[in-house]
Amino acid sequence: MAAFNYRRLIHQVPGRSWQYYFQSRAIALPHGHDWGVPADKLTKSLIAITESLDASLTRMVLGELRQVHAFANRRGIDAIRNVAKPDAALHDDFTKLSCDAERALWTMANWPELFKAAAAILDANLRTGIRGWKRFKFPPCDVLFRSAEDIRALELAVGEAFTPRKGRPRACEIEPVDRHLDGGVQLALLIEDNVQRQLEFGDDDRARWRDIRPPMKMDAVIYPATGVMDILASGGEKTLKKLLPLLGKHIFQKPLQVEDIDTPMFFLNRLRDGFELFDDSQIDLAAHGVEKIRLSQARLHANLPPHCDYIIKPPGQKNAPDVLDCVKAQRLDHVLMSQGFNILEAVVSLYFLPRDGDKSGRVLHIEIKQAGISNLRDMDEADAQLVEALLQAWGVMQTPASSAGTPASTDLSLEMPA
Repeated sequence: MAAFNYRRLIHQVPGRSWQYYFQSRAIALPHGHDWGVPADKLTKSLIAITESLDASLTRMVLGELRQVHAFANRRGIDAIRNVAKPDAALHDDFTKLSCDAERALWTMANWPELFKAAAAILDANLRTGIRGWKRFKFPPCDVLFRSAEDIRALELAVGEAFTPRKGRPRACEIEPVDRHLDGGVQLALLIEDNVQRQLEFGDDDRARWRDIRPPMKMDAVIYPATGVMDILASGGEKTLKKLLPLLGKHIFQKPLQVEDIDTPMFFLNRLRDGFELFDDSQIDLAAHGVEKIRLSQARLHANLPPHCDYIIKPPGQKNAPDVLDCVKAQRLDHVLMSQGFNILEAVVSLYFLPRDGDKSGRVLHIEIKQAGISNLRDMDEADAQLVEALLQAWGVMQTPASSAGTPASTDLSLEMPA
């Protein structure tokens, strides 16, 4: 991810969204400001206005723009789409907005609570694959027990499990967040850690010590239909031995038998949007000779009872309708391609242009299952690299955390006006 630069961000987002943003924040603009001037003049004007705000407004605006910058990429937008309900107006709005930066700004201005919840998902995604992360496989299931009573019982049990001997019970707070797009549930856990003393200035401008109760942060991301769970927590095996049995007892309500795995998941539900490459993608399909991409086959699993699978397999010819075309033609796209179904398996076909002297181009079939199984190992190195790059660009395959950019929670250095 590029370093935060508010001037560049202002340049990326069209004036219509900046107008709404400034109005929603009740920021007074100079007398005679004209939103109808050409884009380049408007950008210069908005930069000048931002740099002329008083100190408190400057901190607020630049702080919010920093948050927008963290979401102005494929990972950030998918985090927002994950937390938005299937029928949210946001999904329609996104199709009318010009870039990821505008989508992020629009979400923050219109749906601040949704934007805040998406930050928890983005933070967990950016911590996946690095120290403190473990992935487990368990028998797939269709039901998770997560009522208010179930969550409260889990809070009490987790707080008790992490209470030291002869210590008072530790506080615990758990916030469940639906991952609508990926068909999962994220449990964000905050557990009271050891008391720490902190030196700070009071209202009388005198320094004094104060005891604080910092939270220890954990996340459990569960994909029930796939049978995959990510645990993001410090403490290693000691923490896992405490946490996993409690998740089994309260969320699964049965003994949880898990197997440690490290394969990447494939978020196949994102194939429902087609094969458009997002703003931060650097893949040139023409340079690779890719002429056409189609979803050749898919197996869908119903989220609600009766739980059943649907296999969609259209004709295999290059110019025949693919899965997305077929369900749309049958007027089933709002049913089968909605968030009431999870795509568990898929075949994506890449059609290449003919090489010199060839009458027809070759076809590369990408066979992938949500649990991380694929035929990438059977491909030659060049094809495998292209396929991995495409799957990451579509958001289907997780990008290694080391190359995912700066986490949203990182305190980036603030670029102030010169």
